[in-house]
Order: sequence, then structure tokens, then C-alpha cells
Amino acid sequence: MTYFLQKESYFKWTIFLILAFGSTKSYSQCAGTDNSVTVCNKDTDENNKTFDLFAQLGGTPTPGGTWSTNDPANFFALDRNTGIVNLWDVKNSGFHEFTYTNDACGESAVITVILGGYPGEDNIDGSADACGDNPAVNLHSFIGDETDGKFQDFNGTWAAVTPGAGDHLTQNFFNAADAGVGIYEFTHTVPAVGTCPSRQVSLILEVQRPANSGVGSALTVCNSEDLSGMTNYNLNTLLMDEDINGTWSEGPSTHQLDDLTDNTVDVQAIRDNNGPGTYTFTYTVYPSHAVCTISQTSVDIIILPTLQGTMAATNFCAGPTEYRVVLDTYNTSLIEDGTYGGNYSLSSLSGTFSATTSIVLANNGTGYFDIDASTVPMNEVITISIESLGAEVCPDIQVPPVDFIVTDPNAMATDSCIDSDIPISLSNIYDASLSLAQGNYDVDYTITDSDNTDSNFSMPNVAFSSGSASFDIPSTQLPEAGSYDISFTVQSGFTLGCDITSSFNVVPPPTNIVLDLGVDNSCNATQIDVQIDAPNLADGDYNITYDVVSQSTGLVVLENTINFTGGTASYDLDVASLEQGNYTVSVRSIQDDTTACRTTFEFEESENFAIEGIPALPVAEENQNFCLNEFSGALPTLADIEVSANGEILFYATESDMDILPLDTELVDGANYFISNTDPNNNCEGSDRIRVVVNLLDPVRPMAVDTNPTFCASEQATVLDLNPSVSANGTITWYANATGGSPLDNTTLLVDGTSYFAANTEPNGCSSTDRVEIVPTVYGLEPASLEFTILSLCGLDNPTINDLRSIEGDNPYEVLWYDTPEEGNPLDDQTLLQSETTYYAVSFNPDTGCMNPERNAVTVDLTNCDPEDYGFFIPDGFSPNGDGRNDSFFVPNIEIIFPEFTLEILNRYGATLFKGDRSNPAWDGSEEGKTAPNGVYFYVINYNKDGHQPIQGRLYLNR
Repeated sequence: MTYFLQKESYFKWTIFLILAFGSTKSYSQCAGTDNSVTVCNKDTDENNKTFDLFAQLGGTPTPGGTWSTNDPANFFALDRNTGIVNLWDVKNSGFHEFTYTNDACGESAVITVILGGYPGEDNIDGSADACGDNPAVNLHSFIGDETDGKFQDFNGTWAAVTPGAGDHLTQNFFNAADAGVGIYEFTHTVPAVGTCPSRQVSLILEVQRPANSGVGSALTVCNSEDLSGMTNYNLNTLLMDEDINGTWSEGPSTHQLDDLTDNTVDVQAIRDNNGPGTYTFTYTVYPSHAVCTISQTSVDIIILPTLQGTMAATNFCAGPTEYRVVLDTYNTSLIEDGTYGGNYSLSSLSGTFSATTSIVLANNGTGYFDIDASTVPMNEVITISIESLGAEVCPDIQVPPVDFIVTDPNAMATDSCIDSDIPISLSNIYDASLSLAQGNYDVDYTITDSDNTDSNFSMPNVAFSSGSASFDIPSTQLPEAGSYDISFTVQSGFTLGCDITSSFNVVPPPTNIVLDLGVDNSCNATQIDVQIDAPNLADGDYNITYDVVSQSTGLVVLENTINFTGGTASYDLDVASLEQGNYTVSVRSIQDDTTACRTTFEFEESENFAIEGIPALPVAEENQNFCLNEFSGALPTLADIEVSANGEILFYATESDMDILPLDTELVDGANYFISNTDPNNNCEGSDRIRVVVNLLDPVRPMAVDTNPTFCASEQATVLDLNPSVSANGTITWYANATGGSPLDNTTLLVDGTSYFAANTEPNGCSSTDRVEIVPTVYGLEPASLEFTILSLCGLDNPTINDLRSIEGDNPYEVLWYDTPEEGNPLDDQTLLQSETTYYAVSFNPDTGCMNPERNAVTVDLTNCDPEDYGFFIPDGFSPNGDGRNDSFFVPNIEIIFPEFTLEILNRYGATLFKGDRSNPAWDGSEEGKTAPNGVYFYVINYNKDGHQPIQGRLYLNR
């Protein structure tokens, strides 16, 4: 049974395989079979343009497949759906494969077309022409057929028949330009393919002479040049190797050529009429054969704009990446504004450097360009020159070079805490000679705050050494914290085109801890809230202590200490159980951090409170008077009420009013004010108030009796002397001001034309606020002026007071003469002068009766006598006989003329008998108390006066 089943299964599989294989074989020919076909002369049959590949398949192909080729040359000749191929469009002879694929059976078949070559058509009738300037004449263009779609094969071979022509043949291109004018013969051969033979055609090509307009050049001039030598310029000078049968033409703006025979132009007129630019002229030569093109050569007359002007380069500070050089002026008639690519050079001791830049010319006749800072040496004199503005601008740059210097001055300002000076250091500072600054210089500086507000200051006599200096900016110039910029100028230093700048910060102190105490009822407290708000510390902590101290005993009744690094905290203190009394609650903080600019490390907050505490009533006079004159024009205020109390005094308008009146509230006459107070130990306010009634007093002002009294300055009048000028019902008090001020002392001397103000002062001490003005006239005289202080006269002339008038100066008033320094009576002009007496001149005004008490002295000398003018002589004898005539020997008037004289009488033996002088001028003829005998005696007189020598002589005594 099992064997049967196995046989049955084997039989079924056999039938399946036979059917399966049989089915496959019945579809294997749906693509047909491979085949080949030879086509030798495709060009002779137009049917070859629609050659059917499907018809060439072997076997029994089934339509519906697609065609393909792996040769790109055949791609566009093949219709991939129908299998129709245009063999005329297959331009290469040889073996060409086309594959038919039928997806219905998954099979493919290949048709191989063996295609003979087509070389084209002979062209030997002389119709093939090329121009002698063509370097690549395509020979294929001469052997084609005129039949549509018929093209010679491209895989043929060209060969030159004419000797030497092969040197200029590359594949199908002939270099006629190199070969030159002439007739050349070529062949084109396609190779044999399979049974198809090789084929060949011939070509005769004539190379024609081309037109030659020559090689042009350009004339370049600058618009600043003298062009008077180019008013008849020959354009042919700008050509080389041109045919001579050409003609010139020009653009629309030059108007220089009169006709086709003209070849000269006026370059100066082109410049003057058109300005800078490129002006093109074209030389045209026509060819001798149409195969060649017209030859044209253009030449340019280029009139370049010229940069002419001046430039300036400031002295720069190091730091920027570029430095700007300014063209102060440039000639706008020689060059247009715009941006030009230019070159500049830098020359210094370090060498020469050139670079490119953009030079901007503005339409206002100025300009600028930037130079690369990295190319500029430091601390050297640098000469900068503009070398060019590119090919479009005249190379003759007419801008004189300029010199400049780049230095690297440095300033450094150090951040500081507020209220601290700012340290400043300057370095690399040069003086005007480009040497490092040495000595004292004034430094100006400008501080700019964050609001861009500038403040200017100066620091004199800053000491520099080797270009460096240090000084401090006073903190008073920086009253606020914040960021600041600062710029410096060193007076008499090297002139810079930039600022020496720095920045700094004024750092405020860090935020402090905030401590607060909240007492629920300062007069009867039950709870106190301790509040702490502390900034977080990075390098320290807070030590917080709070306590409650009894004010009566000083003992601490509550206390606690905490330690933390920051944040907020709140602690409630229960004080309801404390005994009656006054207490102080305090909270303290001590910090140990090192935060910059911190100045305060200990903080404390205290508050007084009470348990069942009420202060005693204040004490004050119920009625209080106020003199309005004591308040300088203003009214007295609550602060002027005299009250004594323990603690702060509070004023109210009524007994029950809760609004506290400000202390600057002005008092109202007759008004009631109510006063209470707070206990300073517990801040408790009393529940009762006292009353004060105020009276504002202002006496009636005095009445003026004489508003302009008069006085002599010599009287030394005081304000007390003004009292008769006013009347009042009280005491008169004098002031220098109409209002306010302090009373004048009664001894205050009056000043002419000065206003004095009288107030009425009553017995209660109040003075009237209204005052009466009195302006006294005080007649003052200048002291008498004298031309001399010593007057020399001769007493023999009997001079009088009237002679003193000669030494009086230009006095505006009368002069009185006295013989005493004080008091006395004036002397009459006829009063005789006394020798060696001092007289005094006094200024006197008869209109006012006033005199200046100052007396100017003059001393009178009555010895100014010339002896010869007054008959001075010495007697030669006398007769002392008692008859009253010539009884003594004396020299008349000697005591007046020579008041210092001495007289000596000698006998004939030389013994002195008498000595005399002004006090004892006469000898009575005695000798030691006895009568001298008659005879000759001798005298010796010493005048004791300049210019007079002593004299001696003899006299005769005869009784």
C-alpha cells in the first residue's frame, strides 16, 4: 500500500515537470533570434532612412518589445518602440548592434548592421573658398550633398594632396591662416567594412586673401597735460601692419573727422570739449572676396582724469585697524567724484611699504582713504604718498606727500570704591619733539558718565619720567557710583589726532543688612517682631543678636543669637509677661566677610517700648507773648513756644484733635494750642494735654521829627544823637536795616547819607516791626593840607600868621591857625610869629560851621636871615660907665641871625673874662666881679651856623 502511494506521487511530479518545461519552450522565441545585415551604399537608397530592424530578426519574434543601442552615435537615429533606424543619420561606417527586448518572455535578440561608408561628394569645380585668416576651416562643409538628411561619415580620413598642405591639416580642419593664400587639394576616404569597399572623394579649396585693418594701440594722456602739440594728431600712428586702403570713423561725441579720407584729430579739443574718457576711432578695410569678413581695428584716445589736490594725515594713536587720511581739497574739474581703487606708499626709517585701498572722492571737493594700521610702523615719522588711482586715472598723481606719526599712548584707570580716589597711569606719552615725555606737564581730562554727560578737569604739574606718569583723580569729582569713560590730553605734549582713553568703575558699597523691629504697642507691648533682610555672603556670615534690656536696671531680660550667611528671617518675642516699666529692644549684626568696598560691618537697630507706660504732662506758661520784631519779618511758629517736657513735644489745634501740627506752623494772635509729649524711653504719648494762649506783640512805630538832621564830623555824632529826630511813646532803638537785624550800639558813629531806622521799644522789650527811616547829613572836611612842615623866615622882618598862608595847599575850605595842638583860639593874621614855635592848620567850612579836628603842624624858624641884608656888624668898643648909653658890649641882632652863637672875651694875656650866648649875649665890662680896666680886649665869636666861620677881633673898653 505504501509503495503504490509512492508510485502515484512520483507519477504526478513527472507530469508537472513535463507540462512546465513544455510551456517554457512554447514562449522562448517571442524576441526572435540574433541576425546580421550588410548595407554598403546607404546613400543611394532613401529607404535606408526607414530601415526596419524588426524585419531582420530571426525566428518568430512577437511585437511589443523595445529596441536599444549601446552606441551613442546611433541613439537619435533609432526609434526605440518601432525598431525603425535612419541609416543616413548613422554617420559612422562600421558594425552597429541593436537589441530587441520582449518583457513578455524576458528574452532579447541582437541585429548587427554592417554599414558601409559614405565619403560625401567630390568638390573640384572651384566653388570651395576659405578666407586666409581662418585658422580652422572645416573641410566637411565642402563635400556634403544637398539632399535633405544626407551627410558624409565622420570617421573617414582626410589627406592633403597639395605638397605642404598636410602640415596645416588636423583631422578635418585646415589652418588657412598659417597655410596662406593659394589652391589646395584634399581627399576624404572612408574605410572598407565587411564586404563593403572603401570609398573616396576629392576637394579643391582656394584660400582667399583676408582684409587687414592692422594691429591697433592706444594714446593715453592726462587731462592736466599740455596737449597743444597734439592738435593735428595722425590716427595712423596708432596702427601697425594695416592695409592702406582703409577708412576711419569716429564715435558720436568727438566731431573730428571731416570725411572718409580724414585721419587727423585734435586731441586738445577732444579733452576741452568732452573731458576725461575713452574716445574710440575705427579703421575699416573691406576684403577682396566675400568669403572673408570686413576687418576693423579700433584705437582709443584715452584722456585720463588727474587727481590734483592736497591731503592731511593727523598723528594717530595705535589701536584702530585702519587710519583715515583726508584729502582736504581736490580739483573737481580734473576728476569726477566716486570711489577709486588706489595705491599708496609709506616711507619711514623702517623702509617703504605699498598697499591698495579705496580712495573716495566726495562731490564737495574733499575725499579720504583708509590705510591698514598693521603696515604702519610705530613712533617714526612716516611719509605717505598716493601712487595711483588705478589704470583709469592719470598716473601723475599731483597730491604732495604728507608726514604723520603713529604712537601708542596708553592710559589705565583702576576701578575704585566710591569716595576713593581713582589711580591713573599714563605711558608711552611723547613730547612735541617726539621724545618720551620728561618733566612736569599739565594733564586735562574729560570724564563721561553713563548718561554721556561730560565733566572737564585738569591736573597741573604731573611728573613724567620716560613717558610715564601716575596721579589720582579726586573722589570729589566722582560723587556717584557707575561706569565712566575718561579721555586725556597732555598739554605741550605731542599733538595727536585721537584720544588717550580708558574706562573705569566707581564701585558702590555692597548692600547692607537691613534690621527692623516691630513693636505691637510701644506703650503696652505684648509682642515684638524682629525682621532681618541680609544679602547673601559668599565668603562670610552674619552674627545676629537680639535682646530686651530693662531701662531701669540695665539687665537683659530676653536674649538670643543666630548665625547665617544671608537671606530673610523673622523672630517673634513675647514680652507680655514682663513687669511694668520701660525697656529697649535691640537687634545687632556683625559681619566678617571681605566683600570689596564694604565699609560698615556692624549694624544695630533699637526701639524703646513700655509695659503700662504713660509720660508726665509737659509744663508751660499758659499765656505766652511774642515780640514780632524778633522774627525777622516772619511770624513765630510752634517751635517758638516755650515748653518743658520729657520726650518729644506734640502740638494740636484742639484738645481732642489727632492731627499733629507741624513745628513750622505759624502762630495766630490770641489762638489756643494744646500740647502733649511722648516718653523718650518708650515712645508713649500722654493722654492729657495742656493749653497755651499766644499773644503776638507789635508796638506802634515812632514818628519822624526831622528825617535829615545835620552834624559836623568833628562832633563824632552817634545814633544816640538821632533821638531828637523822632518821637515815640517808648524807648527808641536804632537799626541799620528796615527789618530784622540787631540793634545798633548807642555809640555807633553816624555815617553821612546812611539810613538809620528807629523802632519803638516798649517796657515789655518788644520793638515795633515798622521803623522810621532817618538819613543824617554829616559834614566832613578834608584836613588842611600844607606844602611844607617847616617854614624858614627871618625874625627881623616881623613875620605874622599871614605869612603862614603861603604854605597852605589847595584847600577847598578856609584854614584857621592855632599855636596849640588841641583846643585854643584861632590866631589873627597879624599875630607875630615866634621863633621855634609850632603852629597848627585846621580846615574850616564857614557855611556849615564845621571844622576838621585834625591839625597839621608847621614849625617856624626865624633865623633865616642874611647878615648882609640886615646890616650885621660887631662893635669895636663900649663904655660901661653907668650912663645908660653903650654900657655893655653886645652884637646887635646876633641872637636872631645866629641863635646858636657863643661869645668869649679875653684880655691881652689870653685870660677869659666872659663867655656869652643867646641867653647871656652882653658883657658888662667886669672881670671876676671887678671892674675891668680901660684898654684893649679881644673877642672870639663862633656863629655855629653853616656857611659862617668863627671870627675874632679886638674891642676897646673906655669908661
